[in-house]
Amino acid sequence: MERNDQNRGIDISENGGDIIGVEVSGNNNIIGKNIVVGSGTISVKDERLFNLPAKYSESLKKFTEKINSELQGQKISEDLKNAINNNIDGFAKEVEETKVEEGKENEIPHAKKRELNGKLGTVIKTVLKILPTAAKIGSSLFAPLSPFSDLIGEKVEDIVNDYLQG
Repeated sequence: MERNDQNRGIDISENGGDIIGVEVSGNNNIIGKNIVVGSGTISVKDERLFNLPAKYSESLKKFTEKINSELQGQKISEDLKNAINNNIDGFAKEVEETKVEEGKENEIPHAKKRELNGKLGTVIKTVLKILPTAAKIGSSLFAPLSPFSDLIGEKVEDIVNDYLQG
């Protein structure tokens, strides 16, 4: 029996987009819908972490690990994950630009502390809004950020509690 053109399948080499069907051929194809390429997780850029004092770098690593742990099994869109990532990165960038040295946090101008406080508040508010389990977990989710308390002039736990109560 001779195969005709209708039964040959589809060659999708060098094409992109959603593909549904059978008998697909070609090289290096990923077939499916809503596939996440990459980690799909919350993180801070390594080069940004490298430019921060160790205690702040470690704090952000632990915080993002906690968030990623909570994200497992949750259905959160990539856009919402990106919102969390962008806010964390914005805060880390602000800390980096402050060029603070460990032990000299009291030398930061009050206006800069307010700015950092606001950026961290945005991170907290975004995580509480987007991550369904965040409010249940409460301030323990944000505990890794406590080293930033001196930097922002207020306890991180107090900021989290304000958002949880408001």
